[in-house]
Amino acid sequence: MLPENHSTGGRATALWVYLPHRRNAMSPKAPQAVPCCRATAPPDFLAQQTGRGKSRAGPGLTISQHRRILKVFERTRTKDYAMGRTWIFTISSMLMFELMGLTSAQDPRQFNQSKETPEWLTPQIAGPHVSYHTFDSTAAKSRVSYHLYMPEACEGDTEKRFPVVYWLHGSGGGLAGIPKVATHFDAAIAAGKTPPCLVVFVNGLVEGMYVDWKDGAAPLETIIVRELVPHIDATYRTIATREGRLLDGYSMGGYGAARLGFKYHDLFRSVSIMGGGPLQAELNQAPRAGRQRAAEVLAKVYGGDQAYFKSVSPRFLAVQNAQAISNGSHIRMVCGDQDETFSNNLAFHEHLQKLTIPHTWTILEGIDHNPMRTLDALGDSNWQFYRQAFEKPAGTRLLIENSEFEIAFKVRQQDRRAVIVNASTDGTKRPVVIALHGGQGRAEIMRSNSGFDPVARTNGFMVVYGEGTDFGGKRHAWNTGFLLRRQVRDADDVAYLDTLIDKLINEYDADPARIHMTGGSNGGMMTFVYAVARAERLAAVAPVVASMFTFDRKPSVPLPILIINGAKDEDVPLEGGMSRNPLVRRAQDAPFKPLQDVVQFWVEANRSKNSAQVHTKGTVTTSRYAATADGAETEFVLDSAGAHGWPGSQSRRDGNSPVKSFSGAEKVWEFFRDKHR
Repeated sequence: MLPENHSTGGRATALWVYLPHRRNAMSPKAPQAVPCCRATAPPDFLAQQTGRGKSRAGPGLTISQHRRILKVFERTRTKDYAMGRTWIFTISSMLMFELMGLTSAQDPRQFNQSKETPEWLTPQIAGPHVSYHTFDSTAAKSRVSYHLYMPEACEGDTEKRFPVVYWLHGSGGGLAGIPKVATHFDAAIAAGKTPPCLVVFVNGLVEGMYVDWKDGAAPLETIIVRELVPHIDATYRTIATREGRLLDGYSMGGYGAARLGFKYHDLFRSVSIMGGGPLQAELNQAPRAGRQRAAEVLAKVYGGDQAYFKSVSPRFLAVQNAQAISNGSHIRMVCGDQDETFSNNLAFHEHLQKLTIPHTWTILEGIDHNPMRTLDALGDSNWQFYRQAFEKPAGTRLLIENSEFEIAFKVRQQDRRAVIVNASTDGTKRPVVIALHGGQGRAEIMRSNSGFDPVARTNGFMVVYGEGTDFGGKRHAWNTGFLLRRQVRDADDVAYLDTLIDKLINEYDADPARIHMTGGSNGGMMTFVYAVARAERLAAVAPVVASMFTFDRKPSVPLPILIINGAKDEDVPLEGGMSRNPLVRRAQDAPFKPLQDVVQFWVEANRSKNSAQVHTKGTVTTSRYAATADGAETEFVLDSAGAHGWPGSQSRRDGNSPVKSFSGAEKVWEFFRDKHR
């Protein structure tokens, strides 16, 4: 939920109002100052508010001003009590306006215009079995911190994998709650009430709302989903599947759990929404903060745009993905009946009911907006939810009996598929090579021609044969934007590869830090396209007998690349331009870039060394541009005798002989072997 005040820079404070009493036997002889509304202040608050010549009784009021107000009340003591009540209302209103910052000369709208730098690196917090970590974030252009709770059971077992709880804090940063929540988990795990699990305390910023800010200042959703989750799976012994992840959050964190869980239902099976907010349809009122505070957050996070707020809201995502969310998800809602957010949580519960999304709804009698009181009131039922969430991932899916199989899925309402060979069958993570076929090919043809199967089995990696869009007669192609556009114009193959990689990581024990991609001809062109669009998702790439069509966009991060071509290739000429193969030329919407320009593009994008180490053996010349300290290597292999086709494969037509001097699969894996993201 949103913070309750803003005039102290997000700090809680107390407002004291002087209430005169009538003199009678039941009231004291002297007037008293009693708290009108009070919130706990951090220990350093008064210290920061006091100092020689600057002592303050409250925000905006000096002690001398406070005393003058008390004298006004004292004078009302002997007059009609109604007058005293009038003065109480008047002075209380003044104090409230002062607290809200409305009595100053500053226009309140200026709060909406302020820019703040997100605090991606928080202070380190100590707690039982809690450690502090950081990772490099491309989206944030910074290192980003998180805290991790790892119980003794996880530390001692070097083989077993464990589920992960992503704990999303409420507004204010959530650091103070980390030791309390860790202690809560520690006691429950020690007592056998819940299975051992990792708890990742996500850095959600002071009021990041777990969404990509409209102005791009804080791409928090992208950081969590695209970077933090893969980082956790690559670094720790996790059950890296939908069933092995749980989102739990309170207040703003409950809102975040709902929206991330409902949007990325393929990543998170279990979602816990406790005292969540804002769950309403529009952000024009905050139950615990008021209209002005809601307007400030709307401006800062959502660009002042109610339409954007709605488009990323859990309400909209529940409607959009109702069927998928209902498929095996494990969802609960919890709220205290004294919580100011109760009515909005109740309305959201009813919203899910209308959508027939299965979930539980728990009302806690007498509980206000307080996370630890909420957890205490839940008691053992809290851990029952966790046990149910983690019943299956520890064992039942996930062990695949056959290491070779086909997977099918939908992308943009289109049926797509891939063939997997040498998948993990024991839950251990494996490197992946995604191999893309050429134009008019299919997954099985790439499998037959490339020679990857034996190389994968020998070296312990998974090879995945992707398949482009069928345009008739079991012919498939990849939509690179400039080739065979008429046949595959409706295909989004970047989305296809995104979905494929997500499934490999979430369901088939792919190592997210070691996802590699290669492809021949049209598949090599698609490898170039995806390498530019999603460099941060890959460990290395190797386009073969292919070129690029445009240099308009550059990859977001350096990416090791191996480029393999034949000097006698008529389909994709070294000098670029239009293909000398009439069939390919008719399918082209733009000329190929010269290969030397392609190599130079990657040398610059990768921040490789400018001069190459050149080595020639037989017909093969290898030019290696080594990585600099903050870059990646670029390697170009040219066979003077080779034409168009996968290296080591059979010729498909007279006069065209693919590279014979080496095996494409072995050469590519030799390059991939030591690469990781």
